[in-house]
Amino acid sequence: MNPSASPWKRKEAVCLINLDPYLAVYFITFVALILLRVPIAYAMMASAFEYVVFNHQSFVMFAQKTANSLADFNMLALPAFLFVGCFMNEVGLTDRLFGMFEKWIGHLPGGLAHANVLSSMVFAGMSGSALADAGGLGTIEVSAMTKAGYDPDFSVAVTAASAGIGPIIPPSINFVVWAFLSQTSTLAMFQAGMGPGVLMGVAMMVWIPIAVKTQHIACPRAPKASWGERFHSLYESLPALGGPAILVLGIMTGIFTPTEASAVAVVYSLIISLFVYKDMSFKELPQVFVEGAVSTATIMVMVGLSSASSYVITTSGLPQQLVSFFSSITNSPVVILLLLNILFLIIGMLMEANAAVVMMTPILLPLLNAFGIDLLQFGIVMSFNLCIGLVTPPVGLCLLLCNQTGETRLSHSLKAMMPMLLISIIVLFLITYVSPLTTLLPSIMAG
Repeated sequence: MNPSASPWKRKEAVCLINLDPYLAVYFITFVALILLRVPIAYAMMASAFEYVVFNHQSFVMFAQKTANSLADFNMLALPAFLFVGCFMNEVGLTDRLFGMFEKWIGHLPGGLAHANVLSSMVFAGMSGSALADAGGLGTIEVSAMTKAGYDPDFSVAVTAASAGIGPIIPPSINFVVWAFLSQTSTLAMFQAGMGPGVLMGVAMMVWIPIAVKTQHIACPRAPKASWGERFHSLYESLPALGGPAILVLGIMTGIFTPTEASAVAVVYSLIISLFVYKDMSFKELPQVFVEGAVSTATIMVMVGLSSASSYVITTSGLPQQLVSFFSSITNSPVVILLLLNILFLIIGMLMEANAAVVMMTPILLPLLNAFGIDLLQFGIVMSFNLCIGLVTPPVGLCLLLCNQTGETRLSHSLKAMMPMLLISIIVLFLITYVSPLTTLLPSIMAG
């Protein structure tokens, strides 16, 4: 559409958006099933099935689309990274990580809060899951901080916010799903996420001493550890630190593909737990495999069935109407990105991150391409946006998990979380509009 069209014509164009009646039924059915607490994957399947019936289309499409998506080589990385997250929590690697940072910087103002953030950043380099961080490492962090006399609400807020770094620093489950659905490079996505993830961690660590001083938050200093204690804790943590180092360097330099890196992570976790730390016996392995399999099944079923829903949405013409709608409002990618950020901040409050990626990707891809928005950068922006939703009600799974561990009132924890949310939104707009933060490293590694 001509951007210079008169306001009257632009209004007229907006009014031309009409949903296919059958697609309207599809969305109504989907929303109704979600409200009835039907799992998202099955709500997507039932809605798509209904659309196919009304349009007299072939049911072979369901089998083809689902099988093709599950057979994708890059998707093999998902179960391995999810398994590593379960494994690190089960065998106590997270205890050693936090303990090491506590010895080195626990005596500084807000030292345990800094240790909290750094531990989450390192843990993210192995698991790529915010919930694995909040449910495992987060339990250790909140308990240690409250026992040391830290304000419980502040402890919960820092832990929940730092857990949100998990899906940004590679490897990331969200990145694997977005790369598959948008047909971008998983390796490039991992490289692009490093800068924003580190930026978020640094921003939180800059804020912590400011908050302690200006808000008079209770953050007692831990006794200063001797150099012997520090180096002993570092020595004990080296194998746990080695995993993220090997993975991040291997992925960044292209030595491993993301799928190969996931296999390396699993083997490395098994070796250090069974033969180095000896925290786990072979008899305990089945339980960890079961936990990993359950987490994998939840995401893989959703991703597999999403292909059928994507087919329904794309063949209905909705994405093209969406492009026309936004073109009638503005021709500026800057405004489009602002509107999409607002949209995903709202979606993140209401929907689990991977489900949101699966649902929204087929709708938005034509719009992003029409406005020349880089898919690599937008994948990072969208994932970061949805991570903010992990600490905001009513879903806010990370905040709820940490709040339960700290046994604090949600309203108080949320109040302590507000400065962290503000910092997250500032970083979000930086990575949205300062493209080198996401695109520079992939360009360097590719060049």
